[in-house]
Formats: sequence, C-alpha cells, structure tokens
Amino acid sequence: MKVHRSTSYSCPLPHLSYGILFLLWLSGLLLVPTTSIHGEERPFVGSVTIKEIKKGPESETLLKVKEKKGEVEVKITGKTVIELHEIVSIKELEPGSSIHVLGKKQGEQLGAGGARYPPMIIKIHAIVSGSLRPPALPEKLRGNGLTWISGTLKSVNNGTEREVAEHRLGTSLGTETLRIKRVKANTLKKRKKVFLGGYLDDSDRKNRTLEAVEILQLAPRWKKYESTHNLAKRLPKKRVKEGDDKDDDDLPF
Repeated sequence: MKVHRSTSYSCPLPHLSYGILFLLWLSGLLLVPTTSIHGEERPFVGSVTIKEIKKGPESETLLKVKEKKGEVEVKITGKTVIELHEIVSIKELEPGSSIHVLGKKQGEQLGAGGARYPPMIIKIHAIVSGSLRPPALPEKLRGNGLTWISGTLKSVNNGTEREVAEHRLGTSLGTETLRIKRVKANTLKKRKKVFLGGYLDDSDRKNRTLEAVEILQLAPRWKKYESTHNLAKRLPKKRVKEGDDKDDDDLPF
C-alpha cells in the first residue's frame, strides 16, 4: 500500500507583507512617524556670562556664553526679546509710561471735617515701568491682599503726586522703580552676566547650541525679581513637533 505524503508549500507572506507596506508607503497611505523639526531641544532658563559676540549668517548675532555645565553657542533671531533693566525713581518716569504696581487698592476715604481723600494704592511692594507680564503672586503676598494694578502713569496735584488706574500712588516720588526697556543686540557686552531663556540642544556635548527666546540684562540692585518676574519659572513652552497638530480628518481611516 502506497502512503501518499503531503507536500508542503512555503508561503511567501513575509515578502508579500513587506511588498504591500512598501506600496502603501509609495502611495502615501502609510503614515510614518517623523522626527521633530526641532531635534533634541529642551526649554532652558538660567544665568549665563557672555564670553564672545560675533555675527552669523544673514546678519544674525551669535553669542558664546558660559553656564554651570559649560559653554553654549546662542543664536539671536528676529523674535528674540532683549531687555535692559534699570532702577530709577518714580519722579524720573515720563507721564504716559506703562506702569505695573504691586500693592493694595483703597477706596475714597472721608476725613475729619468732611475732607475727602482720593482712591489710593497702598502697601506698595514693587513698581515696574515698561513691558511686563506680571507673574502669579506668592501665597504670602496674596494673603496680604496685594494684587497687580496696571495702567498709564499720570502726574496730578501740580506734579506732586502720581496716579495709575485712577488711584494715587501712596508712596513718595523718590521710591525706586524697575524700568524695563526693549533694546537691540548691540547693547550686549562681553563678560556681562545676563538671564537667558530659550531652546537648548545638547545632544552633542561638545557643540551645545541654544535658540534664544529672551535675554534679560538684570538690575543687580533690584531685590524683588521673585515677585516681579519669578525667573525660576520662566521656562519657554515646548514647541509643537511636526505632525502633532494634524486634524483627525487628515488620517487615512
């Protein structure tokens, strides 16, 4: 009796699968994850010292700075914000200046004999002139009823007082104020210490680079940066990676 052995056939499914995938990729129906257009970058903030200033391609400014982990090459773009901080008195500020006051509002007060005292800002903790995005306040200051009051500076009472948001400033004209000016890259100097924020790429430890978002030339004598800027929490937001903002309607299924 003959025994019929079954003949096995090898199936070319693996090759077929790869072929199908390749055809799908060619036709654009297969989505392949892409690398971020921003590489291995991460948000960075910190105090750095400028070691070198030079011109890059297309007249952009390049800095070589030193921070606690070593040197970094910094690229300044057209979107980089550069600020110069100075301490001046209220009297030195021009009427019409943009003002931010950290204090407490007080309504109109009645005095003896029917005297009226205009609304005021009292318990003033800090005054900033210029471009400022007031940060969230520490719990201690909030507990004291302090808040940010912003407006335009006005000279009142024959120049003897100043007013913001229809409230008199309850402090003398000699009170120290932080004045912030937007400046160009040519104000930066070698050996100067600045606060730097941006996107750091340190994937190559020997050639670390950073795209600057902001460079702040701080006022060393200003002791209220924790309240007015909260520097430790000024990390730039992570940039959107390529493909992250695709709508579901664009998907092939």
